[in-house]
Amino acid sequence: MVRLLNNKDAWLWDVNRQKGLSVNYVKKALIFDRERSHLSKFEWSKWVPIICNIMAWRGNLDRLAAKVNLKRRNMDISSVLCPFCEEYEETVNHLFTACRLAIRVWADISASCKIQPIFAFELKDLMDIHNAIQSGKKMKKIIRGLIIISCWCIWKRGMTWYSTRSGEVRKIF
Repeated sequence: MVRLLNNKDAWLWDVNRQKGLSVNYVKKALIFDRERSHLSKFEWSKWVPIICNIMAWRGNLDRLAAKVNLKRRNMDISSVLCPFCEEYEETVNHLFTACRLAIRVWADISASCKIQPIFAFELKDLMDIHNAIQSGKKMKKIIRGLIIISCWCIWKRGMTWYSTRSGEVRKIF
């Protein structure tokens, strides 16, 4: 509710008709808001370089500089097609889960690690795949690290591929 007055601007805290501000109430409000958030929690892997974790975290939030995201930010992108298949738009989910290259990477990893085939529809599915593996904690951490490192390799290869082929500005995140 907004009221326009000719007074000096001021912030008022009037949640649930409470008078005053308490740290406890703010803490509860923030925790409640965080629990309502649709963003999944991201587990950082201590086994991989921090830059790989950051890339995976940003990808999980759909904040990577994929071509579609860059176009949405009004960047001058000549083509939004995936640099590998050149059939679909380069979105975070396409690049890491639907592109032929990514599908082949996940098939090779699952075969090499002797686990069930990895099928994912979103990057978030890949980031949680280790929880579905019937193995010990160490193996789950290894699989998670491999997936994050593989995503990083796909990401870096895609940057190199289209920055050298089409002369576009390199992606940065």
